[in-house]
Amino acid sequence: MIVKFTFYLLLGHFVVSQVIYDAYFGKPVKDERGKLLESLNLTTQCTVRVQPCDEHEGRRIDGTCVNPKYPSRGASPTPLLRLRPAKFGLGNSLRPAMNGSELPSARLLRTKILSDGFPEDYQFNTLATHVFVFSIVDVADLTVLLRYAIASDCCLGNTPNRVNPLCIPIPVPQDDPYLRRTGIRCMNLTRFSTFQEMGCIPNTLPAERYNLPTPLEDLSIVYGYTDARERQIRTYQGGLLKSEERDGVERPPGTSAICVNNRRPIENACYEFGDFYDGNVLSGIYLTAMWFYREHNRLARKLAAINPCWDDQKLFETARQINIAQWQYMLYYELMADILGRKNALETGVIYETTGYVNDFDEHSKPGVYHEYLIGTRWFHTFQDGRTDLYSKKGKYLGTRTTVDDEFRSGILEVNNTEADLTQGAFRQRAAKFDYTIEPDIAERVLGELQSASDLSAIDIMRGRDQGLPPYNEYRKICGLPVAHKFKDFEDTIYADKVEQLRRIYDNEVDDMELMVAIYSEKLLHGAWVGPTLFCIMVENLVNWRRSDRHFFENGQTHSALTLSQLNEVRTTSVARLLCDNGDGVEEIQPKALLNVSKKNKIVPCDHIPGMDLNKWLDPTCHLDKKDQHDHVTKKDQHSYDWKTNSYNPMWDGIGYGYKKK
Repeated sequence: MIVKFTFYLLLGHFVVSQVIYDAYFGKPVKDERGKLLESLNLTTQCTVRVQPCDEHEGRRIDGTCVNPKYPSRGASPTPLLRLRPAKFGLGNSLRPAMNGSELPSARLLRTKILSDGFPEDYQFNTLATHVFVFSIVDVADLTVLLRYAIASDCCLGNTPNRVNPLCIPIPVPQDDPYLRRTGIRCMNLTRFSTFQEMGCIPNTLPAERYNLPTPLEDLSIVYGYTDARERQIRTYQGGLLKSEERDGVERPPGTSAICVNNRRPIENACYEFGDFYDGNVLSGIYLTAMWFYREHNRLARKLAAINPCWDDQKLFETARQINIAQWQYMLYYELMADILGRKNALETGVIYETTGYVNDFDEHSKPGVYHEYLIGTRWFHTFQDGRTDLYSKKGKYLGTRTTVDDEFRSGILEVNNTEADLTQGAFRQRAAKFDYTIEPDIAERVLGELQSASDLSAIDIMRGRDQGLPPYNEYRKICGLPVAHKFKDFEDTIYADKVEQLRRIYDNEVDDMELMVAIYSEKLLHGAWVGPTLFCIMVENLVNWRRSDRHFFENGQTHSALTLSQLNEVRTTSVARLLCDNGDGVEEIQPKALLNVSKKNKIVPCDHIPGMDLNKWLDPTCHLDKKDQHDHVTKKDQHSYDWKTNSYNPMWDGIGYGYKKK
């Protein structure tokens, strides 16, 4: 028998049964399993409660029912998807080399394939890196950062801790080109939390990362991913999120305690975003989260003025729907179209040239994010600059901050006009170049003062091992590349000199070659800013997000979908418009805000940047006189109108979490 919780909704005199799903397996929990989890106090972390999916409802905060065929997939916690089966060592230890020894030091590999350097990119700016990192954190949590940066020591003095199963320290070679004179021979690192560690599944199954955010691009950083968190951040008035005006600027409440690097008492703010942990990690993340947080409230206020009869719930849900739609449009049609190449993105179904709907939802596509996507896109660390420049409104350079020193330190935004100056710097400063170099601070001290030495790209390689990714050859198969039988066969995607270096390090064993190492080494695909294997992985994930999510902004097959005129308004917006409306003090910007200023992309006043006409959301019933309004509502649905508040009740109109009366 399946475990259910039943609720009686008196207004409609009908029953809603809440089904308890196993978070790992995605199946309803049977009585025996449910009792076991309850006896072990594991129900909260190992199950997902799902109210019945309804064809009239909009997107839920908790991510359930984005695909009714897989009701719990899309919720928190959800296991990641895999393009290829996991490959671990004995007892879920890290995969060994083919000869049974440990794979080469990730630090050694990193220093051989990537060099430290400062080259700037001629196309992308720092804002593009902010938006990209934000997109990753919207689907994957960064809680592991504090785990190994503060709460663990996997280097016992200078000796790697091989006893603690949570530790995966990185050995530093004696002849390391950058650290050989420091005496540092070990870098601290812990494994991701897993469903096994949480007690949800046995160790006989492959280790599976425990991920908290919804695995879809739905602004869970802004709104959270549980109903309880949503209740904490809402005002329940006018559809607004809680905010405070400080120094004339609207910001979320600043009472979170996660900002361990704030220099108190001057830097006090730590923002209560929906995901208050991930939202406060990096300056690029907390800036971007701030813009979308403000955008929600801007939309809610505009909608309230246009539709004075709407209640709080309808205003909140509609503002949230528009905000997420804008985000998905900016992610796919600006950022990803530029990174993958617009022509490539069109040919692979990532984006479409149309003024109509794109009805590519497929109930057989399972919602989620692939391990390979989260690991592979870490290649974009080469795209990040270790410095964040500050500029005035008129483009005068004011100085530079060190990115790694601003981790868990969002309190800086409210000191000395820093938010405004960083915002200006984001679209004026060039990004680091897409090449085989990495900025020194990111390469050598990515955790700043929290660790004596930490190499982000070496960590990237270790994360591939931690998550059980099989060899590079496995991904060549699924991406249409020939299987390599000797290292020279890799020269179709990797330059010959790098292939020779890798052959020596991997002792001539092609099936030891790792995915992340290959991604860091591959030549760029024609028309794109990524290599062929990462391109393949990104396309697979981006297309799956579209197809597995019935609420994806371009899908017109649901009752809660945008109208065609509303959808085409969303298509007029841009990252530039987002900053004009929500960036602190932004009065002018280049139209293609993720690309550097150029002759074809000049900075212009914000009134030259197109934006949405929210009148496309005008509700005619809000503008009828009382008698006409009464007649209209009676014809539409007597049960959907709340006469006390002069508004529709979302329990019945399909806008909120409620259910349309049958």
